[in-house]
Amino acid sequence: MNYSAKQVAEWILWLAAQKGIRLSPTQLQKHLYCAQGYSLGMTGDKLFGEPIYAWGHGPVVREVLHHYRRFGANKITPPARVEIPPDASGIIDVIVSGKGRATDSELRNATHAELPYSSTPLDAEIPIQLIKDFFVERFWISDEEDEYEPSFDNEEDELAFFRESLSPEKRKMLQDALSD
Repeated sequence: MNYSAKQVAEWILWLAAQKGIRLSPTQLQKHLYCAQGYSLGMTGDKLFGEPIYAWGHGPVVREVLHHYRRFGANKITPPARVEIPPDASGIIDVIVSGKGRATDSELRNATHAELPYSSTPLDAEIPIQLIKDFFVERFWISDEEDEYEPSFDNEEDELAFFRESLSPEKRKMLQDALSD
């Protein structure tokens, strides 16, 4: 995935409208930031290529800000119809469903409290790696229950798996122990 931020903004606006939600430019900016973060955190891929900056009211994609600036603090008129690609639709839906009704100030406060924004100097680009690391941690924190446990059809497959996963030294030690 790597769409333009304007495309993603249109998808967010259109889907929000389908759910009876109209977004302001400030809300749209926070939705874009979250969509990029969710994409990075869940898939490791950027949703769009444009940088996100730490501005006074939170994370901002300049190109989208300039495009929708004419709406001021008013709600943006959504596009008539767009097609959201399948690889982006799930992320867009999660963002709009989860954050669509949050106010400008709720979204601003939430993003201001997050490490990518709070650790970036004002007017500077928020490092994409910082966004990725922050959101990966939100989605992929594991505990013992999350560890991968392979399943096997029979005992022979299980033994073969563990034999192959052992280092040559440990494999030799196991063979020696089994032969005694």
